[in-house]
Amino acid sequence: MDYKKTAEEILKGIGGKENIESVTHCATRLRMVLKDEDKADAKAIENLDLVEGSFSNAGQFQIILGQGKVNKVYKELIEMAGIKESSTSEVKQAAMKNLNPLQRFARILSNIFVPIIPAIVASGLLMGLLGMSKTFGWLEGDSGLFILLDMFSNAAFVFLPVLIAFSAAKEFGANPFLAAALGGIMIHPALQNAWTLGGGVENTISLFGFEVGMVGYQGTVLPVMIAVWIMSYIEKFFRKIVPNILDIILTPFLTLMTTAFLSLIVIGPAGRFLGDIISYGLQGVYSTAGLLAGLVFGGLYSTIVITGIHHSFHAIEAGLLANPTIGVNFLLPIWAMANVAQGGAAAAVYFKTKNQKIKQVALPAATSCLLGITEAAIFGVNLRLRKPFIAAALGGAIGGAYVVFMNVAMTAVGVTGIPGIAIVQQQSMIHYIIGIVLAFGGAFILVNMLGFEDESEEVANEKEQKIITESKVILSAPVDGKLIKIEEVPDKTFADKILGNGFAIEPSNGKVYSPVDGKVLMAFETGHALAIESENGGEILVHFGIDTVKLNGEGFKLLVKKDDLVKKGDPILEVDLDSVNKHAPSSITPVVITNSKDFDITFIKKEGIIKVGEDIIELIVREEKNE
Repeated sequence: MDYKKTAEEILKGIGGKENIESVTHCATRLRMVLKDEDKADAKAIENLDLVEGSFSNAGQFQIILGQGKVNKVYKELIEMAGIKESSTSEVKQAAMKNLNPLQRFARILSNIFVPIIPAIVASGLLMGLLGMSKTFGWLEGDSGLFILLDMFSNAAFVFLPVLIAFSAAKEFGANPFLAAALGGIMIHPALQNAWTLGGGVENTISLFGFEVGMVGYQGTVLPVMIAVWIMSYIEKFFRKIVPNILDIILTPFLTLMTTAFLSLIVIGPAGRFLGDIISYGLQGVYSTAGLLAGLVFGGLYSTIVITGIHHSFHAIEAGLLANPTIGVNFLLPIWAMANVAQGGAAAAVYFKTKNQKIKQVALPAATSCLLGITEAAIFGVNLRLRKPFIAAALGGAIGGAYVVFMNVAMTAVGVTGIPGIAIVQQQSMIHYIIGIVLAFGGAFILVNMLGFEDESEEVANEKEQKIITESKVILSAPVDGKLIKIEEVPDKTFADKILGNGFAIEPSNGKVYSPVDGKVLMAFETGHALAIESENGGEILVHFGIDTVKLNGEGFKLLVKKDDLVKKGDPILEVDLDSVNKHAPSSITPVVITNSKDFDITFIKKEGIIKVGEDIIELIVREEKNE
């Protein structure tokens, strides 16, 4: 696999290094923020052998390469572009500038909830397993083991405000430990448990003329998130007005006290009310619209994924789970159907396409959809061919309508596809599986019915239209003297062409000139050697004498430095030839093309007396380009 070549083509396809704002990578994708995305040629990039697909999302241009390949291409890319490595957070910050307000809000919610999903998923899976254990009689509900596991399974939901507070603080720029303390205050044991309140009377206390409800915020989402957002501004305010000498004492104290009072008196009740409106509103749509809700949500979800806004749904789903009167996630089964349907469409493409590159991507992409990972299928296959994406949307609508009709619900967030079986409510498991079959099979059948314009003929035509271009560079003598074959150099490394093909000169004086137009890649401090890159990429090493590195610079005077631009015939080195002849084994000077394998090398002259500037070698590089 030619990672360097792929990096070169990607760099060309995105409009060059000057179009890169920042770049990083995740496990499978290059994530770039481009100054002008219109300059990116997505089709050319997707046609590269190592690339599985590309798409633009949330201000980032992302290129799917796959696990193992992405880090190697990334390394070549940043070296080639001469840019520093960017952290994922830096790229996210740069990408935020390219988003509209709605996308920016969705991205903030995503950044808060994605880090805590593993904890919620773990708890949800354990809840599912406990439900199965009780249903099938594997564990007694009043056994010590069941009681402990039940405690383990609901811990993430009970203490969800603390997890959200810590994560939100990092996003909003507040102190995460102060935020965690605030989350702890909002679920303090002295407050009534929000889940056990039911229809009972809410305890209140009188505070400064306000009646403050003594009810906790266990499992809630919006109250603590809003509270931490406000805390970030309060903390910044106190840091500005508190003297530095008292900052470490007073700022945390004043920040926490102020935010805690506001949270229990104003923010908490308002946030709970807003969260309830969203949760009950969705439940109302779900209950009254029924099949229509499933059709619409299931059909449109993959389109929403393209925008990146789907990450914000985690907050809504967590709110559904936390609501004492709802307590289940009825949205995730619908999203699961949409994800699985993308796999069904990709699988159908695998059997129908004659394009080997798409075929290689389609089957693994279809498999990953069954595990809940859809990017490769959406961006690498279905959206690229258009009609399969439409078929997947229809398959998602069919599956979504079915799971809504059968009231399928889940006990956690973040897990879809086959693994989602573990968090489906026990009584709904069979219907969830039927929904998967309907979504996957429906999309598969619809692709075969709708068909698609295969890229195989188009790609073949492109290859027929490719022409070969040549780039030639002439290497001339860098020094006066006797031209000899490289095989006759009294040094095995040069004679055996281990460093590359070339020629050598036995010099008659110590004045050395550039053999080619180019850029100085390397100039050794000892002055005995330097490397120049020619305009067509040839790397030319001029090594004055044999074992002259041992002279430690004595008798050598470099006239250029690294990154200097030189023209053929420019002076680059002055050498005391008598000193070299006296102290070194030989003054024979090899001139080697260290990347010889990339060129066709033609010798214009092989032996004889030579003068500076006389042509010796022709370097030819051939490249395929579209006509």
